[in-house]
Amino acid sequence: MSVQQPASSDRGAELQLKRLGIELPAPPEAFGMYAEAVQTGNLLFLTGMLPTEGRRATFTGRIGAELDVDAGRKAARLAALNALAVVRQHLGSLDRVTRIVRLGVSVATTGDVRDHPKVADGASELLEQVFGKDKNPARSVYGVASLPLGAAVELELTFEVGGASATNPTFYRTKQVDGLSIFYREAGPKDAPTILLLHGLPSSSRMFEPLFARLSDRFHLIAPDYPGFGHSDWPGPKTFAYTFDHYAEILNHFTEALGLARYTLYMQDYGGPVGFRMALAHPDRVEALIIQDAVAHNEGLGDNWKARRAFWTDRAANETALRANLLSLATTRTRHVGNDPNVERYDPDLWTDEFGFLSQPGQADIQSDLFYDYRTNVEAYPKWQAWMRKTQPRLLVIWGKYDLSFDRSEPEAYRRDVQNALVHILDAGHFALDTAADEIAALVRGFVAD
Repeated sequence: MSVQQPASSDRGAELQLKRLGIELPAPPEAFGMYAEAVQTGNLLFLTGMLPTEGRRATFTGRIGAELDVDAGRKAARLAALNALAVVRQHLGSLDRVTRIVRLGVSVATTGDVRDHPKVADGASELLEQVFGKDKNPARSVYGVASLPLGAAVELELTFEVGGASATNPTFYRTKQVDGLSIFYREAGPKDAPTILLLHGLPSSSRMFEPLFARLSDRFHLIAPDYPGFGHSDWPGPKTFAYTFDHYAEILNHFTEALGLARYTLYMQDYGGPVGFRMALAHPDRVEALIIQDAVAHNEGLGDNWKARRAFWTDRAANETALRANLLSLATTRTRHVGNDPNVERYDPDLWTDEFGFLSQPGQADIQSDLFYDYRTNVEAYPKWQAWMRKTQPRLLVIWGKYDLSFDRSEPEAYRRDVQNALVHILDAGHFALDTAADEIAALVRGFVAD
């Protein structure tokens, strides 16, 4: 099915809002256990939109009793403004809307009222003003006895959404840093807020492709490969120190070489210890932290880390066992699927490609050295926790509930350090982008935009 492209910039919805002098309100908060917006494919579904300001309904009562038709129209318009605020938060721009597919309007009325369509026009007229007549939706209007919060009107909206990839392609680049060729992916406007994405084991910047496809319209995305990973240089362990301190030093120099003065750090797995070191070295550069299945507390390393701790205590005696476990195909698969009962959701190329990478000459030595240095992360956990407690950074924690790499207590542990941390447990594994890319993209959009 072909998808219409968003309107050109000279007549787009965002410019039309400015021409109309309309400033959208803050997106309404959820009043229960649900998402304000869910995108599947090129369709965006909104939850029921009410005429609220803050945590209260502005227009309450029934049309024909406490309110007249004119008040009902105003209520429908306010609910539509709230809907547009949610759409912008989710998509980054209203210009990504290619069509309003459906508008459902529920109107609280007394039994003898017949003016439901006139009330609904309060929402329809606003949508036509912003998006144009050619994007008008199919519409259904219902009369009901009552609505949540006693509101007069509730809207249901479905939008068709265009992709961002055509106007914001991903570029595959390299940068010379400390004598090494560092490969990185880059997309999005360079004057937009920057997100620096740090990958995990045994992946590379490739793991973030789902976010590049969903966020590059609104954000400047940079995702490097560490030395020894992906398409960056793989110097031998005898000439290069594979440590997390060294990685953080190189990536700090990498950001300086690219001229990245401020950024949000997105840290997954190994990205956690690299990113925390970067943040503590240059806290002035970090606008916010996004943590996806990365540990900063000792209890976050569960029972399956006993053999790995033994390796740190006596490397010579435990190296063979460590390599057999850490670098095996079975472990590489488990990192993705965890204990998810629906394994058919996962593309097996994810772990077979990574296992092929781990099987390359020299990789066993590189990964063994780096994992031996992981013990320094555990030693540094108290320092990272103290920094978070002191500075209270803006923090979003995203966690896959089927992750077997780390303990389930870890995401909530961040709340002890950062009082206002946002924690979301998703129906996903250790590499949560495998199955929850749309949900994660929506969370990132809302978090970074705020």
